[in-house]
Amino acid sequence: MSDLPDPQSVLEDLGKLVPELVPNPGADPDLVVIGERYWALAGFSPELGTPVWCEKVKDIDTAGWGHQIYAVAAAGVRAVVPGRTCSQCGEALSLTSRTAFQQVCDGQDSACVECTESLLSAVRVVLDPARKAKREAGRARTRQQEVLHDTGAAWAEVQKEVVAQRYATVFPRERTEPLSVSVKDMVATLALLRYASSTSPIADIGAWLDPLYPDMGEVTELLGSLVRAELLKIHPTSPAEAFVWDPASFEHALRDAGGDLDALAAPELGGSFHPLRARYYAPFGTSQGKAAEQLDIDLAAALGPALMSATQQDELLALARELIAEEALRYFTNRLEELNLPPVPENHGARLGDAAYKVAEHRPLGEIYNLVWRATRAAAEAAQKNPRAPRAHMSTYAVNRFEGDAQRAVAETEWELKPFSAIAGNGPAAMTRALFYSVLDLNPIDTSIPQLREGLPPPVAASIAAAGVIAPGHDDLAAVVAWLHAHPDDWDPHRVPAELGLLEQAREGAPDWHFEGKIIARDAARLHRLHLRLAPALGVREAALAVLAATGMLVHPVTRDGATVTSGEWILDALSVLFLDGSDGLV
Repeated sequence: MSDLPDPQSVLEDLGKLVPELVPNPGADPDLVVIGERYWALAGFSPELGTPVWCEKVKDIDTAGWGHQIYAVAAAGVRAVVPGRTCSQCGEALSLTSRTAFQQVCDGQDSACVECTESLLSAVRVVLDPARKAKREAGRARTRQQEVLHDTGAAWAEVQKEVVAQRYATVFPRERTEPLSVSVKDMVATLALLRYASSTSPIADIGAWLDPLYPDMGEVTELLGSLVRAELLKIHPTSPAEAFVWDPASFEHALRDAGGDLDALAAPELGGSFHPLRARYYAPFGTSQGKAAEQLDIDLAAALGPALMSATQQDELLALARELIAEEALRYFTNRLEELNLPPVPENHGARLGDAAYKVAEHRPLGEIYNLVWRATRAAAEAAQKNPRAPRAHMSTYAVNRFEGDAQRAVAETEWELKPFSAIAGNGPAAMTRALFYSVLDLNPIDTSIPQLREGLPPPVAASIAAAGVIAPGHDDLAAVVAWLHAHPDDWDPHRVPAELGLLEQAREGAPDWHFEGKIIARDAARLHRLHLRLAPALGVREAALAVLAATGMLVHPVTRDGATVTSGEWILDALSVLFLDGSDGLV
């Protein structure tokens, strides 16, 4: 038989040693709780016969009473081992630490708490009244900070609720007025829709690597313009810091209330916001996603050069020139930074801008990049040759060099400049991309304003007038309807049904109104009746647009001026005079 003790009997013997916890008279409840957690015994290891504690020492929070956990526990409770006595005083054995309990489990003698002077001294330190007062003051400060934090968090939640209520989204929502904004605003909106990481909502515009507009300083005003034009609306998830508040912040509210949390003023929205911090969405459609898709379609249609008036085409050219110039100025600024030269002095900024805008009227961006590189390189070389000269003078020298080269590039059209391709780390801004790539289908680096001006189609009114008889398969029908939709003030929708009625009645009895004329009269009557049915539901303007679009469905062949066209094309051509300046009826 084995001489090893029975494990079960060992565990039974150890179980008789489980200490009994006795709270110290008058002890602070916190100390009692800490002591109970310190001495909480889960059992004994069957293999080793060692105590297994419920919590590790490092996991027990002493709540500021001290760092010696065994002393803090002794200040709250006594852990008395049943049937065991102190090796020094012979009284009941109160454990000094978990290590002492292990010694007891191993059969060794141990001294009680009262006979361990070092422990009693540590307990006196824990219970020192001065330390207690300091601890209580620290706890009070902590509680006060917690209350302030909770109150501030509640104040911030109120801000979120105010924003969500003020800028609540409403879908479905229909646009009651057609797009009637500047070309610049339309291009900016198109750029946001196509280059944002998400359109539900459009966020973090100020963090784009390639900015919305070449000059980030202008983006704030640009975004404000889009909101005022209702091309975009502020999204209800915009952070509170995107708005101006009254009081300005929780700290201001607390100061105004004299520190009295019960007298805090509720946050109220002011009349302005910080555009770069706000989030945006397209407001018209059945949902945020569908609204963004529809706005993209509408903008692409409205920005088609073939559908623009002469004024809009002028705006388009002006915007192209502006973007080319601003891209060049952006590259100029970045080059100075790369070469460790200071920014252009403020009093020379206007001169630099004038030079950039002048040369942008004549040269493509790639060639202007060349001029910028020449000027900044010359400034860097001058800085190396003149190390004692103020660095700001070198930036001014770069402006002078660019100004001179720009003037020469304008005056000497035969001066050949090697165009730069795209600049690494200086890609075109989103608006530049949207205008040239999406609207014009051109490269912004090698397209000049003269080339762009020469390649523009005639303004829309002139194109309609010059069309004469619309050839089969021509896409002018879509152009006419899109233009009319985008220019509601340039035509009277009431004249469409009126002229259809005149066409039907006046021509029907004319001596030269032969077989084909009757076809025209019949189809005009059909369109007239269609308008009468649609107008009550859609409105006169939308019904007129629908009728004009329906001319494409009238395909009976007729002859006019020796050319074969459909009856719908004949009627549309006859009605087109309604949309020409100065027209007063059919011809």
